[in-house]
Amino acid sequence: MKKITPLIISIVAILLLFVGLASIGGNMTTLEHQIIINAPKEKVFDALENLELVQEYNPSVLSARYISHDRAGVGAARECNLGKDGLIRERVTAVVDNQSISMELYEHNWPLEFMTWTTRLENVNGNTLLSQSLEYKVKFGLLGALLDRLMMKNKLDSTIASVFESMKLYIEGST
Repeated sequence: MKKITPLIISIVAILLLFVGLASIGGNMTTLEHQIIINAPKEKVFDALENLELVQEYNPSVLSARYISHDRAGVGAARECNLGKDGLIRERVTAVVDNQSISMELYEHNWPLEFMTWTTRLENVNGNTLLSQSLEYKVKFGLLGALLDRLMMKNKLDSTIASVFESMKLYIEGST
């Protein structure tokens, strides 16, 4: 009986661990960001809609170029060179002029099943409230979900916040 009790406790502990991991696995992650940019929303929208300008305000992007014939609107696509982190491709999936732009990451070497985001612009006393909702799902099931909760989510969250700050400086400093 003494040998059976530790075995039962171990089995129950392992089952509880798997149940706990299952509760975080399989879900997508959503990140929300916003910033006030001291510029009219038309100017902010123009910067977002010009897909090559990402190289001016995102320090991770060494270069960006159009890979689609369309330069704006649904279907416009870019390729971003991230140096040692490789190349990624993103495309526009929805646009409401001077109000919002939605995009997706569709080619990459990241451990993601998908990543999409919508960036919205709102006029606030002549300035622009820029807000973004980004959703993604990590590959590798429970292991990926655990990796996301322990590292990836926080890193991505801080990176996007930094990009927003850089974008604000770029747009406010451009003529």
